[in-house]
Amino acid sequence: MKEDLPLSGKKLLSILEIEGPLTQKQLIKASEIPARTARYALRRLIEMGLIIKRCNLSDMRSVYYFLVTINQN
Repeated sequence: MKEDLPLSGKKLLSILEIEGPLTQKQLIKASEIPARTARYALRRLIEMGLIIKRCNLSDMRSVYYFLVTINQN
């Protein structure tokens, strides 16, 4: 499934794996990907079920992006 991702999506996933949950602005800064490309990649990652977004309770204007973890028991 990850093989179908463009390079920008793979880069964002690797940043989330290393850094943990981040906002869109933080991801764009960390990846150095153009904002439009990053937004598209984030949308695709959500559609593929690889990440989720949750509201930032301390600032409802922003959201955090989290990796989806699958429990393997």
